[in-house]
This record gives sequence, C-alpha cells and structure tokens, in this order.
Amino acid sequence: MTGVFDRIHDLAGQVETGSTTDLDDRARACRTTKEAVKDAKALIESVRVELGEGWQGGAGEAALNSLDAFKKNRDEQADDLEESARSFEVIRDALAKAQSEARDKRERADALRTKLDKIWHDLGHGKGNLVFAWAQDKVIKAEALVLLADLQLAVTTYDAVLLAEGLKLRNKTGQIWELAGSEKRNPAEIAAILLRELPALAALVAKNPELRLALLAGDWDKIMQDPDVAQVIYDYFGFKYDENGDFYTTGEHSVQSYLGWHDIYDKLEPVIGAKLDHTSDGGDNMEFTDPKTGKQYRLELWKGSYGFGGAYGGEVGFYTREPGDDHPDGYYSAAQGDDQIKVTQQIYDKTTGEVYFTNDGQGADGTDKRHFWNLAIRTDPSVNPDALGQRATLEVRDTDMRDRLYDEMTRYAAAHPEQHLTVHKGTDDPPTLSYDWQR
Repeated sequence: MTGVFDRIHDLAGQVETGSTTDLDDRARACRTTKEAVKDAKALIESVRVELGEGWQGGAGEAALNSLDAFKKNRDEQADDLEESARSFEVIRDALAKAQSEARDKRERADALRTKLDKIWHDLGHGKGNLVFAWAQDKVIKAEALVLLADLQLAVTTYDAVLLAEGLKLRNKTGQIWELAGSEKRNPAEIAAILLRELPALAALVAKNPELRLALLAGDWDKIMQDPDVAQVIYDYFGFKYDENGDFYTTGEHSVQSYLGWHDIYDKLEPVIGAKLDHTSDGGDNMEFTDPKTGKQYRLELWKGSYGFGGAYGGEVGFYTREPGDDHPDGYYSAAQGDDQIKVTQQIYDKTTGEVYFTNDGQGADGTDKRHFWNLAIRTDPSVNPDALGQRATLEVRDTDMRDRLYDEMTRYAAAHPEQHLTVHKGTDDPPTLSYDWQR
C-alpha cells in the first residue's frame, strides 16, 4: 500500500512545475519597462518646458495640458509596474519555499518507503517476524502521513500567496493564474479554498487558550490581534484589522471582489446581521454611462449596524458594467484598474459631530489607495447606528468622470430629500468631489 507515498510524489511534482526563474524574469521585465516609461516621461517633460515659453493660449495651452496628462499617466504606469514586480517577487519567494519543502518531504518519504520495502523484503526471506513487520508498517506509514500533511500545508500556504498577489495582478498581466502551474479559479473553486482553510483556522484558534475564550465571548478584536489568525483571514477572506484606526476593512482580493454587486444583496442584510441605510431605495440608484465607451458606473453608499448589533460602520462601493454585459439586470462588477477610485470615508455622530473613525483608503493594494470598495467597521454595541453620518471625499481618474458622478449624485439627492445628501465639487488636480450623508 503505497498510496501515501505516491500522493507525496504527485504533490511535490506539481509544486516543482513552477519556475522561480520565470517569475524573476517577469519582475525584471516590469522594472526594465518601468525605466523606459520614466525615460519617456523625462523626454516629455523636457519637450513641455521647451515649448511652454512659446505655446501660450488656445490650442497651445490645450497641447501643453495634454502633455501634462501624459506625464501623469506615465507616473501611474511606472508605479503600476513597480507594484507588479514586487508581486512577482513575493510569489517567487513563496514558490521557492514551497519547492524546498516539497524536495525535503519527498526525500524523507523515499527514505521511509525504502525502509518499509526492506522490512517486507526481509520478512519474505525468513528474516524478522510478521508481528514486528506489521507494527513497523503502521509506524512508518503514520510518519509518511505526517509528511503528507506538512507538504499539503506548504502547498496551501503558497496557494494563499498566489491567490492574494495574483488578484493584485489580474488586471495588469491577465495571465497571473497560469504562473507556476496554477490554474485560473472560478468562484466555486474559490469557495472550496475558503472552506478548506476553515479547519486550519479553527486549529489556530484552538491551540491558544486566550483565543478560545475570545471566540466563546465573540471578541473578534482579540482574535484578529493574533498575527497567525489575522494572516489566514486576510489571505483567504480579505478582512483585516487596522490597529491605528481601530476598525476592520478589506483588501482588493476579498471575496466581494468576485461577487460584484446586485440589487438583491441589500435584501440579504437580515441574514448577515446588518441593518443599514443605503442609496438604492425604491429601485433608483446613482448610475451614469460614459458616452465614449458605453460603460456604465454605479456608486453605492451604506452606513449602520453590523454583526447583529455588535458593530457599526459604513461602506462606499464603486461598480462597473460593460456594454453588452450578459449578467442579469441589476448586476455590476467590482471596479478594476483605472476605474477604481480613492475614497476617504469618515463615520461620525450627526447629532454631536463626534468623529468615530476615518478610513483614508486602508485595504487598497499598493500606495495609490485606489479600490472598488472602502469598508470600515468597528465593534462597539453601544453606538446608536441611527445617529451615524457618513462623509467622504472621492478621487477619480479625470474631471469628466468627476463631473458625471457629481451630476448623478446631485440628481439623486434632489430626487430623494429624505437621504439628506449634499455634494460638492473639489479640486481638478486631482479630480475630487465630497459629500455629506445624514439620512
């Protein structure tokens, strides 16, 4: 019976199909391209300076503004390439560690199999006795099962890194899921990964008496302060505790990034223990269409009670729908790439003016703090959710999008005075608007 040994070999072989050299090459290519982008930016800047003295007014000003926009785009592209390079390096290091573990476990498994084969070979040639052989067989196979469990953990850990970093890259490379032998996952496979990790998460909590007591008491703040537990939850579920702000938020690789948004989700609030104000009452929503591309956009706001009354907070979500999208009516995908926006959300008491907390983009990957979703939830059952107000500043990619969003928000505010929503334009560089929502 060599099933466990074969499984170790198969699993180790799968890990070894990945290439750390390929990942290194991809990171290096990103940085090479980044330098070329910076050179192009420098050239454009020198041209802009030379022409600036003579190109004044009218078309000249428009041309110079276009050069400025081009330069800004190159800055963003360079940042994007650097973040991509870092993600490839994180995946490379995780793969190298998994491959090292795989080699070690396979060598040890081979040694155990050789030892086991010798025991039965000797027995067949009149050496030893059957009772001793069976006892040794059980001990060796038990050791092999431990090796298999350790190898599965190493592979799962690598898988978590690939899941998190791959989601950062999915709109930058388009092929991240094919790295290192991994296959692109559909939502069902993602759900399976999450369910598979629950026993390991439970084991982490169970081994710590303080965490067991915290779980019984429902003290998630205490549980999330354990770095091992917090990392597993962040890798697989996307939730993260921000110690500085004392609130929970989510990364861009959260489960919600796959699910997008559908009108029916608001109807599920009682199931998840939420009681929220939201900007989708009566079938009217804050939506607009880009006339150049036909892409539709939707902005959603929420604030109120979470966790069956044990927490409070707010959310700002930005979603898109491509022309000809075959999803059912009411469904939008999570905004990605250039469509993402930077949100600074503040939750406060609209009666006293007390500010509870501010999420200035925590949870977004990279340094630009752009995301499809700004979530901030604090555990505190004593705060009255009916007294919550939400303020936010939104930074979008250009003034055209800002103006369309502003027009739609002011239309919605006028159509729904009970929402007590006020909106103001901000700066043009970067393009911003702000609102105060006191429903």
